[in-house]
Amino acid sequence: MKKHWILVVLLLLCMLVAGCAAGKTASDVAETPGEAVAPAPQGDYRGAGDDYDQDAMEEQKSIADGSYAAAEQKMIRTAHVDMDVENMDAALAAVTDTAKAAGGYLARSSVYGADEMRRASISVRLPAEKLEQFLADIKELGKVNNSSLGEDDVTLQYVDLEARIRNLTRQEERLLAILERAETVEDILRIEKELGRVRGDLEALTAEFRYLKDRVDYATVQLSLTETPIASRTVTGSGLKGVWQRGINGLIRSVNGLISGLGSIIVFLLSALPYLVIIALAAIAVLRRLRRNKNSHTA
Repeated sequence: MKKHWILVVLLLLCMLVAGCAAGKTASDVAETPGEAVAPAPQGDYRGAGDDYDQDAMEEQKSIADGSYAAAEQKMIRTAHVDMDVENMDAALAAVTDTAKAAGGYLARSSVYGADEMRRASISVRLPAEKLEQFLADIKELGKVNNSSLGEDDVTLQYVDLEARIRNLTRQEERLLAILERAETVEDILRIEKELGRVRGDLEALTAEFRYLKDRVDYATVQLSLTETPIASRTVTGSGLKGVWQRGINGLIRSVNGLISGLGSIIVFLLSALPYLVIIALAAIAVLRRLRRNKNSHTA
C-alpha cells in the first residue's frame, strides 16, 4: 500500500517538472529577439484599402445627406435658333466673328443648297456666361422664326465625380507609400496590380469629369439659317431688248394682214361678179331711161 502512494507522488512530480520545462521553452522562444517575426506589409496594404473604403463611404454619405447643397450650381446650357437671312455668306462671316469675340468657336458648320436658296446648320461653343449676349447679337442678323434655351442641372454628378477622383488619388498615394516599404516579391506584385487598377479607374473618371466640365463651362448653340433674299426694284433696259426685231416682225404681220384682207376682197368680188354684172346692167338701163325722159321734157 505504501509503495503505491510513493509511485503516485513520483508521477505527479514528473508531470509538474515537464510542465514547467515546456512553459519555460515557450517563454524563451517568444522572448528571443532574433526569432521575432516582423509585421508583413500585407497588413498595411489591407489597411489602405480599408481606409479608402471608409473615405468613399463618408463622401457618398455626405452627398446623399445634402452636405454639398451649398456648392456652386453646375448647369449645362444649350440654345437653338432658327432664322432667315438675306445673304448667307455675310451671315456666316458675322456668326464666326461674333463667336470669336465671345471667346468661342464654330464646332461644326455645313451649308447646302444652290443659288439664292441655301441653308446652313452651325454648332457654336462659347463660354456659358456669354450666351445671352451672343444670342442677342445673332438675332440681329435676320428674321427669327423660333428659338429655345435649355438648362440641365448636373451639380450632383459634378460633385460626385470630384469626390471619387479625390478618393482614388488618396488610395494611389497610400499604395505608393506601401510599395516603398514592401519587402517580398509577392507583396510588390500584389500592390502593383492594385495600383494599376486604381490608376485605370482614376484615368477613366478624370476623362469623364473633363468632358462634363467642358459642357458646363461652354454653352452650345445650334443655328439653322435659311437664305431668303428680298427682291429689289431697279431700272433696267430689259424692255428694249430685241426692239428692232420685234418692230420688223410687227411690220411683217401688218403687211401679211393687208395682203390677206385684199385677197379676201378679191375673192368676194369674183364670187359676187355675176350679181354685180346684173346690177350694173340694170343700173345702165335705168340711167338711159332717165336720160330719155329728160330729153323728152326738154323738147
